[in-house]
Amino acid sequence: MKRGDFTNLANDYAKYRPSYNSFVVKTILNSVGKEFHSIKAADVGAGTGIFTKCLLRAGLKNLVAVEPNDDMRIRGIECLGKNMKFLNGSAEKTGLESNSFDLITMASSFHWTNTQLALKEFDRALSEKGVFCALWNPRLTEKSVSENEVQELLSTKFKVSSRVSSGLSGITKELKEILTSSGIFNSVKYVDAVDVVNRTHEEYIGAWRSVNDVQFQLGKEKFEEFIGDVEKIITKREFVEVHYLTRAWIASK
Repeated sequence: MKRGDFTNLANDYAKYRPSYNSFVVKTILNSVGKEFHSIKAADVGAGTGIFTKCLLRAGLKNLVAVEPNDDMRIRGIECLGKNMKFLNGSAEKTGLESNSFDLITMASSFHWTNTQLALKEFDRALSEKGVFCALWNPRLTEKSVSENEVQELLSTKFKVSSRVSSGLSGITKELKEILTSSGIFNSVKYVDAVDVVNRTHEEYIGAWRSVNDVQFQLGKEKFEEFIGDVEKIITKREFVEVHYLTRAWIASK
């Protein structure tokens, strides 16, 4: 498996990845300053459309998704229907028309981009007072007994201590400074909220199988060994309590 390549992960991604906190979604949309149904938005790096669906549920009518990976995009169309417009594009080259969008979002995907090129592209596509939002929904593993055991397993036995897409490290540590110093935005604000979800064993294992960075670091055989060890941990309990922290950086022009 190549780093950042979600080919062959699309089915597990669509089926088992969690959604995003509804309060944070509404906060993002309120920052645009328009009625939700009149917001023109693009969800970039949309994957299978998990966050795109959040925007649709909130009442957006003029919405397009942008995704570079064929498998993820095809699965997204299957999940959201053919009436949902999915473009074959990337953050660095979206294919979106210039000066047209009130809102551009990237959910759990901004860390994969060439940051400077992506921001330049978003500046081109956003309207004069447009908003860009990068958000993630990492797990607070220390708050769950099962999750804490799994995290300990990952870091001690399998020596994986760094997660590029965790949403708690990497680019998120300096994201406010990156957005502020870009010269594109007049303000940057941060919002977060926690959802506690009881996941079945199937859902929990399925979510791990949708992850790229751990599979890339471990390789196929070691990853299957890791999954086997995780199954032993979670079968001690009826379900896995997972704390999802939705974190959003909202940058306004």
